Amino acid sequence: MSIIATGVLELRWSGVSIEDWWRNEQFWVIGGVSAHLFAVFQGFLKVLGGVDTNFTVTSKAGADEADAFGDLYLFKWTTLLIPPTTLIIINMVGIVAGVSDAVNNGYGSWGPLFGKLFFSFWVIVHLYPFLKGLMGRQNRTPTIVVLWSVLLASIFSLVWVRIDPFIAKPKGPILKPCGVQC
Repeated sequence: MSIIATGVLELRWSGVSIEDWWRNEQFWVIGGVSAHLFAVFQGFLKVLGGVDTNFTVTSKAGADEADAFGDLYLFKWTTLLIPPTTLIIINMVGIVAGVSDAVNNGYGSWGPLFGKLFFSFWVIVHLYPFLKGLMGRQNRTPTIVVLWSVLLASIFSLVWVRIDPFIAKPKGPILKPCGVQC
């Protein structure tokens, strides 16, 4: 509650509108799951593995297609699109799976579902400008981004189902006779 109160007081004192604050929140979430994530990963590679990343500042002014150095002017950003796209897919699948599970299991499962739905919608709403930009460029979204995102979302979903952290596990090994089925 104190963090929320501090945030509201900072908004009031600075004169920032709610819309500007919300855009800033969206910007930080999108940056946090894409560019900042890769910056941390590259930092770990440099510190732990001694791998140096090459970065060359080049002019982004219009390059001709026939230019031998034309590829220097291209921004290779597809890897930055994969983590946010994966998060969107995971949350959308989670919403569908959660609602279908609640429908199948009856009244008792709707209570815990609302908290999970809230956080899934919260992530999707924060990443909405990213999704709008990704889908707004019709036939321009790199197919590799969608393929990697679906692959990663599938792997994370299967691991999550295997771990199943919301079901209490008995401590110790499960000892039951299994006969020929072992």
